[in-house]
Amino acid sequence: MIKHKLPVIEKCENYIFNHYIDKQEIIKNRDYDIKFIKISNVKNVSAFILIKQNYESIGISKNRKKRKNFYYEVVFTGLRQPMKDISIDTYKTLILFINRFKINDMDISFDGENETPIDKSNINIFHHLFRDYINSFSDTRLYKTSFYINTPISYEADADRFKRILIYDKYFKECKYKKLDDRLKNWKRLEVTINVRFKYKGFNLDDYLTDIERMAIRYFNSSSFSYEYLHIQNNLLTDRRTHRNKIL
Repeated sequence: MIKHKLPVIEKCENYIFNHYIDKQEIIKNRDYDIKFIKISNVKNVSAFILIKQNYESIGISKNRKKRKNFYYEVVFTGLRQPMKDISIDTYKTLILFINRFKINDMDISFDGENETPIDKSNINIFHHLFRDYINSFSDTRLYKTSFYINTPISYEADADRFKRILIYDKYFKECKYKKLDDRLKNWKRLEVTINVRFKYKGFNLDDYLTDIERMAIRYFNSSSFSYEYLHIQNNLLTDRRTHRNKIL
């Protein structure tokens, strides 16, 4: 970190990070210690890396006979935000990590409109809509305006590395931080967590993207989705020649 001029800081001035960590993160993930690295000057969460010591990282350290704080979880956030500025410095820093280390998990998201509220009255609709990925109803959970499918499974699709499927009300979430136009009231997000366990260049993502898109087309009742932004991100992570000293 010091070699690449990435000092670790104890506190972060970003409101969204602080609110999320105070209310949810520490309890949900059993994070015992959270620090930050600031990697750009944009005013959103993509400007920071989270360095976390938690239940999982301590377990890995113990299993490998290391001191408990030998391994940390490193999290790059805000990369699935095409409507927000992401500095090229974020991608330059991310390359330093992905060229050296394997990726543990990656979130892939599709946004769209769906009129069905995500609440208990519609739980059966979601069970039916995503039935191909539900092994047992005990693996599903509805919390506030979010519907979770843990350890999803599919016999017809490339879901072997799917760790979690999440559908949530993006309009409701964003309204906590700013006022949005009422025309966005049906804004939902489909987010799939993929358990990668490979270096980025060594992982064949295309097959999984095809299946996630198929899921998104069905949920949002759309004919297709654009991959343009994802292609731009992929090029920035694999080809340094695409770098420009600008904000995307």
